[in-house]
Amino acid sequence: MCNSQGLRSTTGAGGATHTSPYKPASRQTPLALAALGLGLLAAGCSAAPPLDVVTTGSISTDRAAAYESEPVPAGVAPDDWTAARVALAEAFRDESTAPSVPWENLSTATRGTVTPLGPTQAKAGGCREFLMSFVRSSEANWLQGEVCRTERGWWRVKEARLLERS
Repeated sequence: MCNSQGLRSTTGAGGATHTSPYKPASRQTPLALAALGLGLLAAGCSAAPPLDVVTTGSISTDRAAAYESEPVPAGVAPDDWTAARVALAEAFRDESTAPSVPWENLSTATRGTVTPLGPTQAKAGGCREFLMSFVRSSEANWLQGEVCRTERGWWRVKEARLLERS
């Protein structure tokens, strides 16, 4: 019931009267709030910035094509080799002094590291050995190989083989 000032009066327990300017919620209020929430969610998806499709990184498209032409070592999944090969290039980039470069392939849940071994020979054709790990679940495999510098200064895998367990 409303009084002369438009305030709603209710009588509570013990006969106490309480006045409020608010009306009780109607049955349509929850539906209106749900519709508002869905509208905000839908608007949030349409307001997202566009995906950035520009390829970035230290690996040029020429190098990436050269890496793809290298054979995948026996016993290594092609997707894992692709991810590990990028880390291998990073490990030998600019005479890196990092002891190991990590890599991870989320699609196969495989990860590992690449560790350069021995000194780098700067001249074209100079070669250097490396050790690469492949860890998946509780299984670990090791690959030993050798990369050699090309005339363009890139490192090309000369040989790579999985090490046998003893």
